[in-house]
Amino acid sequence: MENPLLLFPQLNISASKDKSYYKVMKSTIKEEPHKASKPGSVSPEEAVKWGESFDKLLSEKAGLDAFTKFLKTEFSEENIEFWIACEDYKKSKTAHELLPKAKTIYETFIQKDAPKEVNLDFQTKEVTSQNIEKPIITTFDAAQNTVYRLMEQDSYPRFLRSDPYLNLVKGRNPSRPTLRRRSRSFTVNDFQGVRPDFTVWSDTGETMAWSESMDTLLANKGGLEAFRTFLKSEFSEENVEFWLACEDFKKTKSSTKIASKAQKIYSDFIQADAPKEINIDFHTKTHISQNLSEPTLSCFDDAQRLIYSLMAKDSFPRFLRSEEYKELVKKQQNGNQKRWLPFL
Repeated sequence: MENPLLLFPQLNISASKDKSYYKVMKSTIKEEPHKASKPGSVSPEEAVKWGESFDKLLSEKAGLDAFTKFLKTEFSEENIEFWIACEDYKKSKTAHELLPKAKTIYETFIQKDAPKEVNLDFQTKEVTSQNIEKPIITTFDAAQNTVYRLMEQDSYPRFLRSDPYLNLVKGRNPSRPTLRRRSRSFTVNDFQGVRPDFTVWSDTGETMAWSESMDTLLANKGGLEAFRTFLKSEFSEENVEFWLACEDFKKTKSSTKIASKAQKIYSDFIQADAPKEINIDFHTKTHISQNLSEPTLSCFDDAQRLIYSLMAKDSFPRFLRSEEYKELVKKQQNGNQKRWLPFL
């Protein structure tokens, strides 16, 4: 497989700008000549504009750089790198350019166990795979749209709540984070300032089983608490809290309590500017609002499925890739080995 940095040099965000292979995507990223994109040079006015829309954030070079750094702390920079690669791919002018770029994108981001595999549904992945031998400009459009929506609905709101972004809005220059590189992504959650501590659950004897499925993780008390701690470090604990609230709601037997619980869930998680507002589509939100006057035990089912799917496809894989989870598994494995081989 060809090195993706040779075909897509803009993915090498650590490269110096004076190197010949560093290219800024002019049609995608606007960099005004009087505004440098160096760290600390973003004005509060610029940063505030990033909050207007996800498109606005991605259209500014400084905004794209800040968002990419944020995704690295969440173990999900593959999403923005895939989006950038697709934007570059669509600028190809000849069929000769399309094929090598298409194969590199497919091998880097799409195929099973790709080094930077993005989360796509089966149908989108199948359609993309079938068209890879004779690619056209729109070959990756469906996949790119899927990843774009995932970032817009999940990562972007967390970015806007993160301390580095809020510091930029307030005119504070965040200190340069200390990052440690691993094979796939950065491992330090420098946006929270405190790494999640899972060691309190290290003696459960069930840590490795959590990786079997998100159902297994959520069904285990220690697993659920570890996952909640991880989501807090990602500014997205509202997702699992909403899921838990829905699970509790479905156990309600009294019609009076159903109404009061439904109203509380709506006020806490669904309505505009709710304190723990979750990201769901307009249709689902409207459907819930219309049924709130006479709620049933199934009134939040669609929203709960959406949030579960979001966690399963996005947060759960990052949790399993986190250094904290891996360290916990390693400790358990070492403990099991010493139990069976006490002479070690």
